[in-house]
Amino acid sequence: MPRYIDNPSIKKTESGKRYYSTVIPVNPVEESNPFTVVSRLGDRWDTLAHKYLKSASLWYVLANANGKLNGSIFIEPGTVVIIPQNY
Repeated sequence: MPRYIDNPSIKKTESGKRYYSTVIPVNPVEESNPFTVVSRLGDRWDTLAHKYLKSASLWYVLANANGKLNGSIFIEPGTVVIIPQNY
């Protein structure tokens, strides 16, 4: 689920002034239902992102969720990898 929707809504302040608002989920961390997988030999952030998030370009989402954003692209075999569902 994307963080923002494509169509902003028009809202009004108490004084009647109109403004655009983009919808953000209330508690994205609490609403997410991550699951975990155990990495195997040869697993990389981009290959797991392609498999579970349907886009290899989202590798940084997996790396960030697992606290490995500045590390290697390869994952140590046997590592428990968190796969976030709400990114």
